[in-house]
Amino acid sequence: MSCCCCTDEPSSKVEPGTPDHEGMSTRQPDQFFVTDRSCTDILSLIVLIGLVIGFGFLMSIVAQKGDIYRVVNGYDDCANVCGRITERERSNNSDFACKGKDMRKNRYLQITVDTRGVRTRTCVEKCGPQDTVFLNRCVKNETMESITSLITKLGLDNFYKEASRDLSVASREIVYLLLIALAISFGILIAFRYMVQWIVYIVLTAVILASIGGSAFLWLTWYWEKKAVQTHEIDVEDSSEQAYIVYAIILTAVTVIILLIILVMRKRIALVMQLFHEAGKAVYAMPVLLLQPVYTYLLIGLTVCGWLYCMLWIESAGNIYKNRKSHIHFRKDSVLVATRWYNLFFFFVTCEFLLGCQHIVVAGAVARWFFTRDKKQVSLPVVKSFGYLIRYHLGTVAFGALIIGIVRLIRAIISFVQNRLKKYDNDCVRLILWCCHCCFWCFECALRFLTRNAYIETAIYGCNFCTGGKKAFQALASNVLRVAAINSVGDFVLFLGKVTVVTLTVVSGIYLLQKKEGLHYPWVPIALAGFFAMLVAHCFISIYEMIIDTIFICFCEDYAKNDGINRPYFMSRGLMEFVENSKKALRYADHHS
Repeated sequence: MSCCCCTDEPSSKVEPGTPDHEGMSTRQPDQFFVTDRSCTDILSLIVLIGLVIGFGFLMSIVAQKGDIYRVVNGYDDCANVCGRITERERSNNSDFACKGKDMRKNRYLQITVDTRGVRTRTCVEKCGPQDTVFLNRCVKNETMESITSLITKLGLDNFYKEASRDLSVASREIVYLLLIALAISFGILIAFRYMVQWIVYIVLTAVILASIGGSAFLWLTWYWEKKAVQTHEIDVEDSSEQAYIVYAIILTAVTVIILLIILVMRKRIALVMQLFHEAGKAVYAMPVLLLQPVYTYLLIGLTVCGWLYCMLWIESAGNIYKNRKSHIHFRKDSVLVATRWYNLFFFFVTCEFLLGCQHIVVAGAVARWFFTRDKKQVSLPVVKSFGYLIRYHLGTVAFGALIIGIVRLIRAIISFVQNRLKKYDNDCVRLILWCCHCCFWCFECALRFLTRNAYIETAIYGCNFCTGGKKAFQALASNVLRVAAINSVGDFVLFLGKVTVVTLTVVSGIYLLQKKEGLHYPWVPIALAGFFAMLVAHCFISIYEMIIDTIFICFCEDYAKNDGINRPYFMSRGLMEFVENSKKALRYADHHS
């Protein structure tokens, strides 16, 4: 997965064109938004293709040794699948002579246990009077009665039927609520552009007032407690004077820290608000960006279905053998066990690859828009960005997907080992595994953050993953306080947006369904609508978050490579206010506008 086939040399063909003014070369040493690109990280793409071929090869082995209906329908002690015609064993081994019967009439699997504890599996035409059919299995009524009694005690005996009926009755209102969630999401995006400063000011004011008010309350409480002790109204042993003064000191220190942080980062917080405004302009100029998560999550949903389907095949596969009780079963060899983990790893990589493709497309479109002086000249930025992805940068996305997939696989293996060691009482080993799991989780979060920003640099310069990661790290490291402001204030505002969408959708659901007749559990359709509202809000706001990150990286690159005078900025006038030579740059922009 080494970085290859990428050039960091400046391109002679850039977009937009180099400003033409006296004393400035027609070629800058480091151009923006390179259009003359070459393929990046080809080796990673080859590895990914090899991963796909390897998965296909392993699944062909699984198809030879498995039958998904062994899991779905079950099989008897002769390995005959219930409700199906089972092929005879190709080997002439007499131990498997009973395998290969027609069980189409015997659809259900019945498992009995004799007095010696021996389990017998038999395919039957219908279950006995003392059995209940559940997932093509005959389950004893005693077992079902135990489950039913538990459900009855919990008050869930008729819940599923009534809840299903409620969803059917309120289906029209659920559709209305989904449309309301969609409309509110669009409204939130508009509010982010025009009203985000008020949201931030309200949040900061609330935090400051809460901190100061809490500190004052604790100090007053401590004073009253101390005075009560001095006047012997409260015994010293019953007094909480020491606790109150400790709490007051701690909260006062926190309040001072909060005030200092807000004072130091006030300009960075203003930059966050301006980034929201710029992101709103980008969405207005390229509304197609809002459709990107729809395609991505549909593909991820199909990936989940494919992973589950392959998992069923893998669990059904095995080498046939007869145990000591003369029952035929299937045992997994090392190849099939490895295929389990391979399937999980392939699932991780596929999901990360799809998300990475979305990041590259969004970042490429926004970067093209940002580095175009005349925004009216931007033509089909999303389509062109998708074309760049397919033609040049699939290898870069594959690189990021592979490294994140490896980390996720390691975390899954650690979790597997933790579950296996639960039966052993070894606190030291559990602590070590827990620490490893925590460290890899933190590493994965940091890797995801760096990967997203590396994709943005790749979208701008057309460089490979390693170069993009290096550029992103340098840009972020030189703007640590700004990054902190975006990841604190910005993320909190985005979170408030999601909460607002869900809350207003739920409130609308309560209003629509409060007088609806025929509902047993009105909260069921409301909860379902709230869940879908959360998904809708996440789809739209996650794109908004990526747009903000892209504009911020573009702002950092523009600020680092240009000076606003000899090399004019590409950024808007609003963003120019946050650079050191903002007054000179604004005067120059006014003079040449």
